[in-house]
Amino acid sequence: MSNSVLFDPGFAEHTNILSANIEYIYSGISRFKNLGQKKTQFKIYYKKIIDLVDNNIAFYLGCLLWASYIKDLGTKNILNNPSLGEVYDEDATLKEILFTEKYLEQLKKDAKYYLGIDYDLKPEYEKILSVYKDFIIMNKGFVNTKTTDDLFLPESLKKLDNPEKVNEEIHNVIKTGELKKLLELYGTIL
Repeated sequence: MSNSVLFDPGFAEHTNILSANIEYIYSGISRFKNLGQKKTQFKIYYKKIIDLVDNNIAFYLGCLLWASYIKDLGTKNILNNPSLGEVYDEDATLKEILFTEKYLEQLKKDAKYYLGIDYDLKPEYEKILSVYKDFIIMNKGFVNTKTTDDLFLPESLKKLDNPEKVNEEIHNVIKTGELKKLLELYGTIL
């Protein structure tokens, strides 16, 4: 058995930065002056927005699942940690997660305003965001995370009953690129 594990098993290649994508979408919508045109544009983009949100929340859950899995392996070196050796900046570290939390509130309002529908924020999403935020704060953005011994897990995470099954599911999701499927594993960890 190898003495090392990857920091990221492959999630990053299937993840888009939510803030950049939302900014791009909304700048496109704001080009229109007429409310009817804005509503039409929002309707066109709505599925894409929901997919982006779901994908990003699944990414956060995937990170928690992966961290729990590798922590369970005992002492291992962590390879390819892009944050290792950087200076910890809590504001910069939390920027995207705070954007996501704020945007989910905005999405509720925008769905109602532009489409006349309710966007029901899943309580699981709020929990994932909250626990993930705790996770990155307690690990100080992973700037000192060289081994699995340096990795700290929030107490609110359940111990994985079947770590190998979770690992298998993670790798299946990475092969397909369908990060949203990780959301089916929510109950295994939270």
